[in-house]
Amino acid sequence: MSVILRRERGDLLHRQLFLALREQIRRGAYREGDPIPTEDQLCQSFGVSRITVRRAVADLVEEGWLEKRLGRGTFVKQTAAKPQNRTGSTFTESLAKRSKQTKVTVLEVSKCSPPPLVAAAMGLAEDAQVMYASRLRSISGVPLLFIDSWVMPEYAGTIKNDTLEKRSITEMLLSEGVRFRYVTEEISAVAADPHVAASLHVEVGSPLLCVARLVSKDVGKTVMYLMAYMTSERSRVVFSHEEQDLDRMYEAKLIHDIDAYGADQ
Repeated sequence: MSVILRRERGDLLHRQLFLALREQIRRGAYREGDPIPTEDQLCQSFGVSRITVRRAVADLVEEGWLEKRLGRGTFVKQTAAKPQNRTGSTFTESLAKRSKQTKVTVLEVSKCSPPPLVAAAMGLAEDAQVMYASRLRSISGVPLLFIDSWVMPEYAGTIKNDTLEKRSITEMLLSEGVRFRYVTEEISAVAADPHVAASLHVEVGSPLLCVARLVSKDVGKTVMYLMAYMTSERSRVVFSHEEQDLDRMYEAKLIHDIDAYGADQ
């Protein structure tokens, strides 16, 4: 099946092709040891030149996804990580496990006015002051999560700056008796801005997953708003549900924002 790359996009064609081929490898379209299509086949399938194909393949070789075998072609060297066996755990247990597995670097802790989007989600005026914390979670020096958190001022005393590297804000709030009655999460795809890109070691504009979480004690009583950024190369979002909770899965809403694309009314 032919896939024509979009020339009006900001990404260069060889970068688009690199991402497309890498995603096919990650999803198992080409498995470890499989040959990828020839240059001619890739040119025809994606509507690009040989130069574009060679640059994309060279980048995949450099990053360890492909390997060239003299006189034989180009083969898949590395596939995406295989799914691990999952065991059920409570929310609190999951937080504790993540805290032990990852190293936290605290980038900033301050009192500030939240961005307009965050202020609106928290039900605050844009000039309201909240506690802000920015952190980076990593394993063995590999950055995994860039996290921004905004906490309502009445809970600021709960957050201990000297323990942010050891315990999450959520753990601190729970340990102080704050109970979360409502948690709303939104998962979206975003482009990495310069600050987040530098922290996660990705290119500016790279696609990221963003998990935005609004935590409330009760209706209209916001506790915290959190935004966690991650790259799909290193992280996945997995939901587990027990049988009695399956019906509640469908309470989630799929929202399409199409106004920006000039859709006909």
